[in-house]
Amino acid sequence: MLKGFIQGGVKMLENDTLVKHKILGYEGLIDGQTRMKLVFTGERGCDSQYRIKVPGVDKRFIAPEEDLEVGSKDKEKEMQSKFKKARLKARTKIKV
Repeated sequence: MLKGFIQGGVKMLENDTLVKHKILGYEGLIDGQTRMKLVFTGERGCDSQYRIKVPGVDKRFIAPEEDLEVGSKDKEKEMQSKFKKARLKARTKIKV
């Protein structure tokens, strides 16, 4: 069962849910949804896809829910901790 909430009668994945891309294999945390008029990933049956932040990568990946599988809670907490540490480290570098 997918972790998430109901929006407009459709179950949505929550932000910071750990996911793995079934085809490309990367793992990351959900960072919201992107609505699009022209879907550029070839998936024509949806009007939005999930943004996924991956540790060590500056850009966000985009994927439809069908291409994602939800990861374990323990690994999710570990990855959330990595992102928090990286944000803190980045803030200390930007001191003015």
